[in-house]
Amino acid sequence: MAPTKPVADLVFDQDAGHPGRLVGWMFPGQGSQRPGMAAGLDACGDLFAAAKELLEADLARLCTAVPNPGWPGDLLQPALYSTAVGALRALSSRGACPDAVVGHSLGEYAALTAAGALSFEDGLALVFLRGKGMLSAAQINPGGMAAVIGLDGAAIEALCAGIDGVWVANRNSPGQTVISGLDAPLAQAAEACREAGARRVVRLDVPIAGHCPLMASAAAELEEALATVELHEPVCPFYSGVDARPHTDPAEIKALLVQAMTSPVRFSETLRAMQDAGIGALVEVGPARVLCGLAKQSVPQMSTTSVGSDADAESYVASTGDPVTAGNEPGERVTVDD
Repeated sequence: MAPTKPVADLVFDQDAGHPGRLVGWMFPGQGSQRPGMAAGLDACGDLFAAAKELLEADLARLCTAVPNPGWPGDLLQPALYSTAVGALRALSSRGACPDAVVGHSLGEYAALTAAGALSFEDGLALVFLRGKGMLSAAQINPGGMAAVIGLDGAAIEALCAGIDGVWVANRNSPGQTVISGLDAPLAQAAEACREAGARRVVRLDVPIAGHCPLMASAAAELEEALATVELHEPVCPFYSGVDARPHTDPAEIKALLVQAMTSPVRFSETLRAMQDAGIGALVEVGPARVLCGLAKQSVPQMSTTSVGSDADAESYVASTGDPVTAGNEPGERVTVDD
């Protein structure tokens, strides 16, 4: 995968501050898709045209049609990535820029694009390969994922440690953990969580067991592809969900993207690390408010807002960089990314 010329590289004004606070941009992963999710994003037109040329796929139809015509497994990740980039361009074209970025698994690719580290074309090719590799890995090791709600994360870790073939995949918030594994061990762990007092355990509608060792073959394919991609130093810190730390070194970031395929997403811990570093507000950039809901559970002191359309971006910028939550109260949705 050779480096390609960007459609339109983002240019950030690093002196364009956010009065009184630092702002982090969050990018969601799988689970945030919805019908017509790109309909209000003018920038997606050019992105979908590029995707049609590079992937020979009509993402515009997938991302703007209501009702949705269906999400082909190999195109869902490119569709979400393209929509998130459209949303970040809605912000950047109006002069907004992040002080730090974070993504929930798949969202890390849009986060790196927002930080000027990854071109849209290279990101699109990577997430397409990533999605196909994960589906192939799932054919070798069939399994799935389940959300555990209302049970202490440490208790879930202990239960999974005692069952071969199941692992913690996403530490989303203090009250929401996702587990991943082979079908039979996953069912066993789900029942163990119920018996331990979980308020709900829900098998998720995903065809793979993401963020666990069963994705090793997909990780190897991604590592090979990343070796041919030029990753630039981001203009702001990129927080990885693998280690909940900020990074700016391209080689380190590449290694973390590979490691993320088989490692749990430490999203709640990552948000707390951003708060400790001085980030005072969060903007979810993309088609849903899933991450805002998780943030309210993990870092309730931080203000949150979501930008998923040109109108949202216009309202946000008009607020002079001071996000508000009015009208953006999220429901309890599960994000699993993959």
